[in-house]
Amino acid sequence: MSTPDAAAPQPQQDPARPVAAPEAAASAADGAVADAVADGAVANDAAAGAAAEEVAAPVVVEESREVTLQRSVRYGRVLVGAAVLGGLIAMLLALVFPVAEKADYTLGQAVGFMAVIGAAIGLCVGGLFSLVLGIIAKRTRGSGVAIQSDVR
Repeated sequence: MSTPDAAAPQPQQDPARPVAAPEAAASAADGAVADAVADGAVANDAAAGAAAEEVAAPVVVEESREVTLQRSVRYGRVLVGAAVLGGLIAMLLALVFPVAEKADYTLGQAVGFMAVIGAAIGLCVGGLFSLVLGIIAKRTRGSGVAIQSDVR
């Protein structure tokens, strides 16, 4: 199955001519050609058909310019990754230490509390780490040629 091309010319129907079935249209077209030749209107129909079939070719305008490429850190991903990693490390550390029997909290509460604290610490460490990575990445610059194509 193919999809229609938006740039391709769409078939146009002459509003003066009614739509007919393909077999009837073929036989009617043969009769119409014979009548048109007799009337001398073939030249007018050929000129109108050629004008209708003539489609303006797309005009492509290309412009190239030199650009400077600069690398950057994706801060959001680094921060989220560091927060998740900090939370997981804090949860594992909370599981290592035992909870006293007469404590006012359970092991689950201790693990959850340490996960929140670990995520906050991981977020701060990730922020500092991403700032350092950003400074290092800004040192790496390059140049390239960008080509912009406009099709009209």
